[in-house]
Amino acid sequence: MTKEIAIIGGGPSGLMAADILSANGFKVSIYERKPTFGRKFLMAGRGGLNISHSENLDEFFKKYGMQSDIFKKVIDNFSPENLQEWCEDLGEKTFIGSSGRIFPQSFKSSPLLRAWLGRLEKQGVIFKLNHDWLGWDKNNLIFKTKNKKVYVPSDTTLLSLGGASWPKLGSDGSWVKILENEGVEISPLQPSNCGFVIEWSDVFSKKFEGKSLKSITLSFHDKKKYGEFIITKNGVEGGPIYALSSFLREEINTNGSAQILLDLKPDFSIEEIKKRLLKPKLKLSISNYLRKTLNLSDVAIGLLMELSDRNNWMPDKIINAIKSYKLNLQKPFAIDRAISTAGGVTFNSVNDNFMLINKPNVYVAGEMLDWEAPTGGYLLQACISNGAYVANIIMTVSYTHLRAHETKAN
Repeated sequence: MTKEIAIIGGGPSGLMAADILSANGFKVSIYERKPTFGRKFLMAGRGGLNISHSENLDEFFKKYGMQSDIFKKVIDNFSPENLQEWCEDLGEKTFIGSSGRIFPQSFKSSPLLRAWLGRLEKQGVIFKLNHDWLGWDKNNLIFKTKNKKVYVPSDTTLLSLGGASWPKLGSDGSWVKILENEGVEISPLQPSNCGFVIEWSDVFSKKFEGKSLKSITLSFHDKKKYGEFIITKNGVEGGPIYALSSFLREEINTNGSAQILLDLKPDFSIEEIKKRLLKPKLKLSISNYLRKTLNLSDVAIGLLMELSDRNNWMPDKIINAIKSYKLNLQKPFAIDRAISTAGGVTFNSVNDNFMLINKPNVYVAGEMLDWEAPTGGYLLQACISNGAYVANIIMTVSYTHLRAHETKAN
C-alpha cells in the first residue's frame, strides 16, 4: 500500500482526494501555498455556492465539449447525486433552484468548507500551509516555506494547483514552467467564463458602467442565450457572455474579433414593433419616443444612441437595430479577471488514470488539465469528481501492489 501521499493544492480537487484517501486509511498531507485552504472555493460562493446542476446527465456531459467523454467517466464515478449526498453527510443539505442549479441550503461555501476541513483533520490529514511548490529534486518534492526550502519524499503525488484565474487567491499558473521543464505538454492557459473588450464611447461608458442590460437574447452563429449581462468600463461580462466565452475566444483567436447579435426586445415580434412605431413622435426625442413606445431600458436606448446614423432613422432601420444589434468583441478580458481558465496539461500527457506519462506516480486533477466548462455548477462538479476519481485510482493501484507483494511473499 502507498506509504505517503502528497496532495499539492488545497482546492476542491485536492480536498476531495484527501477526503476519500484518508477515510480509507491512507496517510495524506496537503500542501498549500496560501495561509488557508479553499480560497477560490470561498470566492465561488460569494454570491451563492452553485455546486452542481440537476439536468439530465447526457446534457450535463455535453458541457465539457471535446472532453465530454473523459468527464463522463469521471462524473459517472462521482455524480451530482453523489455530491449532494456528500454535502448532506457534512451537515449541508442541498436544494435545486428554479434554474436547475444545485446549492447548499445555507447558500454559502464557508460552512461547507469548515465542515470539510474538520472532517479531514479528524481523519488524520496533515495540513501544510504556506508551502509553495517549486518542483522536484530527484524523487523529492521541493517546497519553499518561511524563506527556506524543504525536501519531502512522496510515494504518490497528486497535483491540484488550479488554473491561472484569480491569481491572488493562489492559482497563478506558476506550475506551467515546472512541468514544461519535466517534458510535460502544456496547452497555453487562456481566460474562460470571462468578459470581453468593446470600445465604448466615453459618454456611454461613463453613463452605463456597472449597469445591466436585461431581458435580451444574445446570438453567436447558431447559438443563442437569453438573460442579462453587465456593461463594464471597457466591455461586457455576465451570464450569457460567459456561456459563449469559449466560442467567442476561439473566434477572436482565429479571426481577430467576434461579432455577437443582440435582440434588445425578444418579447416583441417585428410586426409588434412596427405597429408601435406608427404612433406619432410629436416633440419627443428619439430616446423618449423609444422608451414610451417600446418600453426599452435606458441601457438599450444608450446602445442605440451609440450608432452613427441614430439621428436619421427610418422605422426599418430602428427595427433592425433593435432586433439585431451588432457588438464587436475585440479580445477577452485579462486572465486574472476570468472565472476559470482553458488550457493546461494536455490529455496526451496523462494516461487514462490521470497519471503523468513521463512522471510515474504523479497524478493531475482539476483545472490544471486542458478542459473548460460553463458556469452553472459544471466547473465545481468536474473538479470535485476528478479529485474523487484519482483518489479511487490511487487506492486501486495501491491495493493491487499490496496483493502482488503478498502473493510474492507467499
